[in-house]
Amino acid sequence: MTATETHAAAADEHASASPAGSPTPQGLAGILSSSDHKTLGRMWILASLLLGGFVLVCGLLLHIERANLPGLEVFAGIESFRQFFTLYRVGLVFLFVMPLWIGLATHVVPLQIGARGVAFPRAAAAAFWGWLTGAGILIASWAIDGGLAAGGEQRAVELSLLSFAMVVLSLLGATAVLLTTMCTQRPAGMSLERMPLFSWSVFVAGAVWLLSLPVLVANLVVMWIDLRGPSAVRFGAGQNLYEQVSWVFDQPQVFVFAIPVIGVVGEILPVAFGTPQRRWGVMLSLIGLAGVFSFGADLQRFFSPMAQSTPLYVVSGVVVILVVVALLGGWADLGRSAGRFPRPSGHLAVAMSALGVLVFAAIVGFIRVLGGAVGFLRSFARHNESWQGDLDRALAPLDDLRGTMAGAGLLDLVAMAAVLGAVAGMFYWSPKIFGRRASHAAGFGVAAILGAAGLLMGLMGLVAGFLGQPERPSANFATAGAEVAAILAVIGVIGVLLALAIVLIVALRGASSLARGASTVPDPWGGHTLEWFAASPPPLDNFGDEPVAPVRSAHPLWDAPAPSRSEGGAS
Repeated sequence: MTATETHAAAADEHASASPAGSPTPQGLAGILSSSDHKTLGRMWILASLLLGGFVLVCGLLLHIERANLPGLEVFAGIESFRQFFTLYRVGLVFLFVMPLWIGLATHVVPLQIGARGVAFPRAAAAAFWGWLTGAGILIASWAIDGGLAAGGEQRAVELSLLSFAMVVLSLLGATAVLLTTMCTQRPAGMSLERMPLFSWSVFVAGAVWLLSLPVLVANLVVMWIDLRGPSAVRFGAGQNLYEQVSWVFDQPQVFVFAIPVIGVVGEILPVAFGTPQRRWGVMLSLIGLAGVFSFGADLQRFFSPMAQSTPLYVVSGVVVILVVVALLGGWADLGRSAGRFPRPSGHLAVAMSALGVLVFAAIVGFIRVLGGAVGFLRSFARHNESWQGDLDRALAPLDDLRGTMAGAGLLDLVAMAAVLGAVAGMFYWSPKIFGRRASHAAGFGVAAILGAAGLLMGLMGLVAGFLGQPERPSANFATAGAEVAAILAVIGVIGVLLALAIVLIVALRGASSLARGASTVPDPWGGHTLEWFAASPPPLDNFGDEPVAPVRSAHPLWDAPAPSRSEGGAS
């Protein structure tokens, strides 16, 4: 392992021009040319929040259309509705949730592991600009009748596929930079088992991204090649485009985008209780287990129509709920060992809201996989006619959930849990990211409003699923339980409006905090990991002239004597 006393490549690049501890370059030229991970992290965060606002507007239009209000018709036809449906899903994950995590991780992870920078700073910068360029082309291609739905203009669809691949490859490039940094830039004594929980959760999620999302790129390439022929044979046919990538937005794969939520909660709770997390190895193993069973590239319904009836699909849903229950037990044990209530704070409130939405998502996922187990149970009862009749009546509601709005509700729940978790991290690490402490009152407001928005969106999808509302847009989607479905769609509109308002407010407050400049102490919370050893905001090479001492545990600042922590900048 490389000791962090040797500066990383990012620090070396600027060493001749800027002395250690100098501020990050300012102005437009400095931003455009920067390879400093902190500047890049802030750009990832702000850009993903703004694009997230656009994505939520798309979701708002979809819910308004589903409400089927008299005299209010948003889309000209079912083809336009399908295009927005696919744009919303692609944008929610790849223009909002995943880049938001990458932005937070790009800023925080090198500080957490005591690194002077990221392993490949120029690659990190190229990944951001590639993603932003690809995102712009992606949105433009949908606007000119592209997208992943039937009825689109062929050249625009080809552009949609290429720009989608560009976005995914850029995100994978940023992920590879983060994982390489964690593997090569840790200080002496920091083994993988001693990494902070947030860094470990990013490591696990990033590993699954690197293993699964290249399969998505392969899907896009196959579709593009088929489209280039005189006529699409199968893969490039309009009705099959979204089907080939739908596995990314369904369980188990969708849960991998919420794994860093566990890391954020695991960072905030020990500080709030003022005591180290017990059973550290168990917590690391649970995060790793969540990653293993979130891999979904092998469960593609387009190639295997019975994918959601396989034992692996059922087991993945069961494991996710068991992991969540075990994590809750670990944090309950933390509170018991502390012997007191946690210190209330804005970031703690947002983290608890994220955890609540994630728990609900795990429950919905568990309910959905029960539908996949229906076939096995019916096969078991086939030889007993009296059992079979009772079983059919009991399992019919679960069996009917497949292909319904319950899947859309699950995606919204996981996405909102991820957004809440990332915002909780932004509040917690606001002294490092923005140079100012985030308002506790704002944190309580975000926790209540965004948490309610996520629950409304998820509950709407689950209830609509039990009513038989189809997940995919169809010509008769408004006829299934029409009256109740319209009410549920209005509830969805309210949820999306709340989420949209909070996302835009968080983006504006973050930008205004950067404009006002630094005004905080290095460690206002009494943190236990290495990022709180640095100044707030950190200098260009993160720790200035202060060497990072060898790490002896997963809580290095709580191990250090008080004078040493004070010299490092902690309060």
